Amino acid sequence: MTAWTRPRTVLGGWDMPSWASNSSQTLPARCGEDVTAVRVPADLARPALTAVGPRTGPVLANHTTRAWFFLLPPHITLPDGWPYGVRVMPRGRSIGIPPLTTTGGRDIHWAVLPGQGFTLPADLHRVLNDPLDLATPAAAAPAEPSAAPSVAARAAAPVEPRPLTSAQREVGRLLLAGASDAQIAEELGLSVGTVRRHLTGIGRRFGAPTAARTASALLAGPHAPPPPVSMLAPDLTETDLAVLRVLADLATEDDLPAELRPSAQFLHHVDGLRQRCGARTDPHLIALAAGWGLLPGLISPASGKEEP
Repeated sequence: MTAWTRPRTVLGGWDMPSWASNSSQTLPARCGEDVTAVRVPADLARPALTAVGPRTGPVLANHTTRAWFFLLPPHITLPDGWPYGVRVMPRGRSIGIPPLTTTGGRDIHWAVLPGQGFTLPADLHRVLNDPLDLATPAAAAPAEPSAAPSVAARAAAPVEPRPLTSAQREVGRLLLAGASDAQIAEELGLSVGTVRRHLTGIGRRFGAPTAARTASALLAGPHAPPPPVSMLAPDLTETDLAVLRVLADLATEDDLPAELRPSAQFLHHVDGLRQRCGARTDPHLIALAAGWGLLPGLISPASGKEEP
């Protein structure tokens, strides 16, 4: 029996969509018929999930491919102008729907179980495009400027209405060093939830929807120092440098070769750069590249000083 002909089920009192799998296998659902799937890079999906909050419908996550899927109702009209790396899956494409018990692991699993409704397209579109306005209702969201400055430019602007707190700077310092949320929490004696709230606050402050762009903003301020660089920069090609600039929000996808504009190819290239540069995370990669002087516009260890 296919995902789109299975009967509806009930989980914890919630009426489940017909495509929700109550078997022990991962089964397909058809985009445009069973569900509308919006694929979002992991670094962008996490703050979006937090921003939409209790209004979030079903969300799938895959840590291996670093892609999340926000599942919306089929047969709906979506807004135009999704940010780079976000893709509305084409009609007829099948995506794997895991069992309802699969709520963890590195492969496809539920980040938010189905059954509590659907994410409103306008909500998802707003938080992905405008992280500074996360709590504003969709109808009241201001229009996006036609040529918004990069997060690095905003972070380095002379007028700073709300300085980072000392706790935020410490969290930012460890983020740049490649520490995970759990490692930051252990180092600073905080809960993981508190660390994530600090990271969300930093991202909102600079309009940085991804961890890499948060790193770019921290370095450009300068609000946190780059980590020590213990190795020489590897030999990088112009394509490698273009990928780094786009990842850091110092350039747009138009500066990428055509073959890297599909988000999957871009993310695959980023993964390779992390390995070659000895970086543990995307923010660590940005910080190392800045330390090597490969990202003009971001500080290096010899320039600038930490904000007071």
